[in-house]
Amino acid sequence: MMSSQVLVRLDGSLAEELDRMAKSLGVSRAELVRIALRHFLKREKRDLKTKRIRGLVKSRLSLEELEEMYQVGR
Repeated sequence: MMSSQVLVRLDGSLAEELDRMAKSLGVSRAELVRIALRHFLKREKRDLKTKRIRGLVKSRLSLEELEEMYQVGR
């Protein structure tokens, strides 16, 4: 798999929080950003599937309840 670089500028407080979390988890800044991005993309993909179901199902259930019922993204 080909790797790419992405340059991201962070404000001071976000950079400090990133450093603290990376240190507490024993990973580099870059690895923590990769982990966070994977989690974010997985959640967004799951949420898109849930929204599609919402359009098909006439229900008074919340999106979270529908997701549990249909086990979307799991």
